[in-house]
Amino acid sequence: MSAIEQRIKELKEEVKTLMFPTNHLAEKLTLIDDLHRLGIYYHFEDEIREAIRGINDHFDDDINDIRLVALRFRLLRQEGYAVSPGVFSKFKDSEGKFKQELRYDVEGLIQLYEASMLRTNDEPILKEAMDFARGHMERMKGEEPHTAQIRRALEIPFHRGMRRLEARLYIPVYAKSKACNTILLELAKLDFNHLQSIHRAEIQSFSVWWKEMDLMNNLAFSRDRVAECYFWSLGVWFEPQYSTQRLLIAKLLQLLTVIDDIYDAYGTIEELQPFTAIFERWNFQDVDSLPEYMRIFLNVFAGFMTEIEEELRKKGTLHHKHWIIESFKPLVRAYFQEAVWINTGHKPTFKEYLNVSLMTAAHHMLTSVSLCLMEEYLSKDTLDWLLTEPKIVKACCMLSRLMDDLASSEFEQQRMHLESSLQICMRDEGITEQEAVAKLNEMIENAWKDINNECLNPLPSRKQLNLLVLNFVRVIEVIYYKHEDSYTNPEGHMKDNISILLLCPIED
Repeated sequence: MSAIEQRIKELKEEVKTLMFPTNHLAEKLTLIDDLHRLGIYYHFEDEIREAIRGINDHFDDDINDIRLVALRFRLLRQEGYAVSPGVFSKFKDSEGKFKQELRYDVEGLIQLYEASMLRTNDEPILKEAMDFARGHMERMKGEEPHTAQIRRALEIPFHRGMRRLEARLYIPVYAKSKACNTILLELAKLDFNHLQSIHRAEIQSFSVWWKEMDLMNNLAFSRDRVAECYFWSLGVWFEPQYSTQRLLIAKLLQLLTVIDDIYDAYGTIEELQPFTAIFERWNFQDVDSLPEYMRIFLNVFAGFMTEIEEELRKKGTLHHKHWIIESFKPLVRAYFQEAVWINTGHKPTFKEYLNVSLMTAAHHMLTSVSLCLMEEYLSKDTLDWLLTEPKIVKACCMLSRLMDDLASSEFEQQRMHLESSLQICMRDEGITEQEAVAKLNEMIENAWKDINNECLNPLPSRKQLNLLVLNFVRVIEVIYYKHEDSYTNPEGHMKDNISILLLCPIED
């Protein structure tokens, strides 16, 4: 054990023995929130789970501090407890509006806004809370000492933020706050830098693998997105015990990028038909009829699948391979359908488009593969259920597809490409671009509400799936931040995010 690891161990014990035993509600809620925001919560999952259970079991409805009520609401929902939004009714006046004196409570407004992000369908009070808090926060975002917190919450609320990135951005803010706890701060800094060294070694290994595959010299039309793919997988799992899964998903994402480019930008229908059939039969040897570039790619893909099989064999879950294969087949069918539409000039309706494009968002396949790599005790019922496109996965695909389309619509139309949901919505419904954008944004918000609803009172067998979906969606929020496709065009904020997560340690 290195000196850094030893110090991290000592600090963890201090948190467990000195801080968790408190019976003071405000202290306990603040501690749990700080652990999450600082990115060190994964060290204390049992303690947090027990503390949240106690807070829920001894629910006190007489608390009149909006900050505490909102924070408690968010943390309980975050852990899957279906606490009622009625807890906020006490903060309304006789006219049914949020009391105006709340606008002076900056911390209360921030927590109220963050809590509103966990709303589900048919919870109008949380929509009112969001609008009320956001309106006042917009006016105060230049005021110290809460400027950084307000601006970050308005950009990407914590519930929707990628956990590693949120921690990296919050640690220096926390260091300057009056409520800073030196034990937590030291632990957060050491832990972030320690994990960063692990992540840096992993991306170097990934980069070496990709260069050895030499696909860019043989498939020059495709995108090289090694750093972005690793960033994506890091958003799903950052914990050290998931190193193997992280690397396999990063590799899968890069190979999926090549598949997408083959269907979307290079392959002809005559080539794509037998290419799709190869995946349908799952036989990567019978490729003689394919052009050379496809044979080269499929050889690399077959080697990658051997890596997947080896990992499953080590875990004693080789039977999961069946469900991984089955999750690929509808994806390539959907890719092929889009290619047919492009080449025949078919203009699908909005409903037709979504039926196919939600599958090409690829998150159904990605969550299936991720879950099979992560979990050892998945029942056949759970795996079969996953193949039925459950509501939470469909919501993830909806969110990904619509945010992608809003971000890349203009770029995609510069080449031969299927119309995006934006163009199809405008054409199908006879509405303006502004109206179509508003409609798609509403659908994105509804998808978030569906995800939030599915995460309440989850079955034990589905809790890990819910977390995977949440983390995939959080990465999507970052990649398509402000309607910018930073995966296709990685300069800008994607480059900055990769830099602070993988290149720049936190200084003392």
